Amino acid sequence: MSARRSPQLRPRDLAELAAGAVMMAFPIAVTEEVWNLGSELSVLRVGVIGLGSILTIAVLIWALFQHGHPPEDRHHFVRRVVVAYGFALGVSALILLAIDRLELLTDPILGLKRTVLVTLPASFAATAVDSLGD
Repeated sequence: MSARRSPQLRPRDLAELAAGAVMMAFPIAVTEEVWNLGSELSVLRVGVIGLGSILTIAVLIWALFQHGHPPEDRHHFVRRVVVAYGFALGVSALILLAIDRLELLTDPILGLKRTVLVTLPASFAATAVDSLGD
């Protein structure tokens, strides 16, 4: 039986998060469906998707890293959730910027909505790849 992983973030964990986010963000970001959804969905709906994504990766991170650790390690849990989602969000934004679909200067709200939509699967992949490490 293997021991639970430490809830603390290491440099290797950050690399795993980035690799996992890229692995899923790129194929999603280049689809016209995401571009159209970003245009069609309201800010509220995209916000619900973003919140759902954060809550889901929080549950996943709790199950993979935090469960069974002492209560004083809770700040590591929160930090890991924020960093995992933040890395996925950053990777998603960079990919959309690279393919000229971020719309940062012309329509920043559209760019943010597209970024949140791409971050949904990217954050799951980032967390999954991070959990595979030793």
